[in-house]
Amino acid sequence: MQTFLKIVEYKQISQAADSLYITQAAVSNRLRRLESQLGVTLINRLKGQPTVTLTRYGEKLVPIAEQWMQLVHQTTNLKESANFHNIKVASAPSISESILSIICPLLMKEDPTLRYSLINGNADYIYSCVESGTADIGFTFYKMYRHQINTRKISEEHLMLVTNNLSEYPDMVTVDMLSRHDEIYMPWNDEFDAWHTMCWDSELQPLVVLDAGTLILPYLSFKQAWSLIPESLAHQLLLRDSNLRSLRLVEQPPALPVVAVKRKVPGTEQKELERLEFKIRSELYKIHQQ
Repeated sequence: MQTFLKIVEYKQISQAADSLYITQAAVSNRLRRLESQLGVTLINRLKGQPTVTLTRYGEKLVPIAEQWMQLVHQTTNLKESANFHNIKVASAPSISESILSIICPLLMKEDPTLRYSLINGNADYIYSCVESGTADIGFTFYKMYRHQINTRKISEEHLMLVTNNLSEYPDMVTVDMLSRHDEIYMPWNDEFDAWHTMCWDSELQPLVVLDAGTLILPYLSFKQAWSLIPESLAHQLLLRDSNLRSLRLVEQPPALPVVAVKRKVPGTEQKELERLEFKIRSELYKIHQQ
């Protein structure tokens, strides 16, 4: 099956042989054995033609062969994967960068059998991943309602005002002192957007619009640039770059709820998901106390 799929990929016996590090004769022998077992002809053999084409049977075999190879791979890895707790997490990029990047390594050191798959995306993507089973759990600043999904606020993130050290702002500012044209804007959630619209004219163009706080650092090099970002991310950026400073904003923006997203039917790794939620609450509590 693997050899057949290589022939399909390269459309040449010679290139298929090179990719498998075997001879062209070995490829031809494997193909003949497969055709003999199935009782059909899979490719059209035309003299003088460097490329091959598939017969109707060959075309129908392609998706079956792909599924077959996937099953072989899963079966081969069954023994090894059974020894680990494999947790798939979907989250907002800022949560992944500032919180999960700290917590996941700590949990893995406590339990060497833990393995994480981390994917980033917007709220719709996170909910869809959990709903489809692509992710075991999701973390976002949005609370949505899906039929097969449970949501729970496990903590919250305060927003901090961050700017460049060269900016001329005093340590305490009001929204009137901050120009929308100098803002690095991120639409954190609907509640934040509503508050933001009351403070600044949404028709004015900001310096830049981003969809992830992790992209903010290069734009803070502009002298008067400023941005409202989650406290955990702000602490990391301030530690990473001595050219930044935080300001106190008189009109406090609403806190962002950190929402855990899970399927209503619990999975096999429920205990590990609860540990992850608890660690996130603990880490954010420590950050709030700083």
